[in-house]
Amino acid sequence: MSAAESSQRRLLSEAVSECRSQGYEVREGQSWDSWSELMSDSMATGLFSSKVARILEDPTSLGSFPSASIDVLEGPDSDVRLILVYRGNHKKFLGKEVVAKSSLMEAEVVPFWPSKRVSWLIGKARSSGIDLSHEGASTMVEWLDDGEELLSVLATLGEVADGATVDLGLVKEMVLNQQGRGMLTLLDGFCSRRAGLCIQGLRELEDAGELIPVLAALHKRIRFAFYLKKYGKDGGFERALGMTQYQARQAWEGAGLYDLSELVALMAEVVGLSMAERTGAGEGWIGLERLLLPRL
Repeated sequence: MSAAESSQRRLLSEAVSECRSQGYEVREGQSWDSWSELMSDSMATGLFSSKVARILEDPTSLGSFPSASIDVLEGPDSDVRLILVYRGNHKKFLGKEVVAKSSLMEAEVVPFWPSKRVSWLIGKARSSGIDLSHEGASTMVEWLDDGEELLSVLATLGEVADGATVDLGLVKEMVLNQQGRGMLTLLDGFCSRRAGLCIQGLRELEDAGELIPVLAALHKRIRFAFYLKKYGKDGGFERALGMTQYQARQAWEGAGLYDLSELVALMAEVVGLSMAERTGAGEGWIGLERLLLPRL
């Protein structure tokens, strides 16, 4: 895959989710000194494990892919996959023959000028079946700089609108409103298992939000991740539960980062915390912090 920093996490999450759904064991955190060492290690792995996918975060450190190893590549259907994360200019390191035997994921180039970006965003909304008004798109572009964040927020707004127009009023409520921003940050932080994002989201929500709706949204995300973790892609739960592409992407990321037992415990504890809040016996926001942060 080839992308700038803002797009890398989404593309990597999609690649990992696809591999896991196809039965690959995904391995990360390893390093190699050369392509030959990596290829030898991968070939040896294939002898003892049915399907393995290796993530290489900085393939540029190994230099250009050696022409002598091109014949070893078996293509996307190989039992051993290499997920190479390039920060642009992958063509400098991978020749045409290597690219031809690979599946390339590239981030879409987002227009720089605001007027062009508004048209681009409306087009993306239309292709996703979301009716986004020009005023709503203009406000989103003015408020959010990152293209990936724009697409994520657009998906969430489309879900909230449920077929109605995503207009200026809804954008102001969900995007300019501190509670809406905090909710998105908290859910993304949980699914990516990043404590910093969760803390940021919690702080924003504490100042402007109610706890029970936050618990309901968090429980929904945990439940999605649980079903995907337990039953996999063949279970049909993405469609059965009505997940949007954005929700499914988040859920697959969470499913890959949490054990099944952790998700089961989290669901039960969030339900318990919600019941306590409804009966006046809860600890408020500090209770959610104590429940969530030690798991990250």
